[in-house]
Amino acid sequence: MNPLEPRSPSAHVPAMARTLADPHFPNGERAALKRMGLEGPSPLALYRFILDEVDEPWQSDTWTRRWRALLCALAIQRDGGFDPSRPWGKALAEAGFAESRLERLLAAQGDTQLTLALRAARQLAAKGLACDWRQLADLIFSTDPEIRERINTRIARDYYHNLEKD
Repeated sequence: MNPLEPRSPSAHVPAMARTLADPHFPNGERAALKRMGLEGPSPLALYRFILDEVDEPWQSDTWTRRWRALLCALAIQRDGGFDPSRPWGKALAEAGFAESRLERLLAAQGDTQLTLALRAARQLAAKGLACDWRQLADLIFSTDPEIRERINTRIARDYYHNLEKD
């Protein structure tokens, strides 16, 4: 990767998860990020986090709602909830995420997609499953239909591959 090129949103995820899991990260900011959801005023913690953790080209207002969803999803996980060895689709299957809900999530766009992604994140948090959140970032930040289809396929394969093992 060219050091002058910005990282993809998914490349930000490991550092974001570490920051959120750090015991020195302010509890009040973590709580604000957990509570924020998609509606209502954005907490200052969101803007501070974006300014501190996100490469400048991804800081524009165009991306704020997506960062809001991703940061909320990460903040509600225990200890950052990041495990690169467990694909996101596999974790959804392990959490008992319904096939119909996954189908709606993978077909959704815009705010509907972000809402469904947060529901999935809450289910993973309730089960205490850490996973590779980079796949969620790829899903919600993708704007190219071909790339989006590849992401959907990867998530679905991981989901069904795990179901077959059960």
